[in-house]
Amino acid sequence: MTEDNKPHTLNPEGIPLPPPTYNHLCITPLIPGSVDLVTLAGLTGIDASSSANPKAIPEQARIAYQKIKTCLAAAKATPRDIVQVRHYIVKETGDPDMDKLDVVERGWGEAWIEFMDSEAGGHRPPDTVVGVASLATKDILYECEVWAVVRK
Repeated sequence: MTEDNKPHTLNPEGIPLPPPTYNHLCITPLIPGSVDLVTLAGLTGIDASSSANPKAIPEQARIAYQKIKTCLAAAKATPRDIVQVRHYIVKETGDPDMDKLDVVERGWGEAWIEFMDSEAGGHRPPDTVVGVASLATKDILYECEVWAVVRK
């Protein structure tokens, strides 16, 4: 196998750098020169270098979706190319009113629909919604990871 057949990882411009253990984006040739699998690490609405991060799930979700769009563009993909989505939502946010709601009712879904309607013509790829105890840092309440398939 040549190097062209191997997965290629990168961190797209405009996205805060992740910890040194991974890159945000991986492009894997499924049919070299013809079809690529694009996988993204979970993206959040938090910037570790900022002190002005949103404290609500819908606002964090909207920022995460813009990061997803940027990462996909770096792989010559669009949100219309998404084939699988995973949403991770922290169950106990510290907001008693929010914490009473099921994780599917916390505002990220409406933001996802708006994003996919405007960026992908209403495309609704399969998704999984997971309520979690915590994510990488205490400020992160929402994380989204996607897979896409791109024909060249």
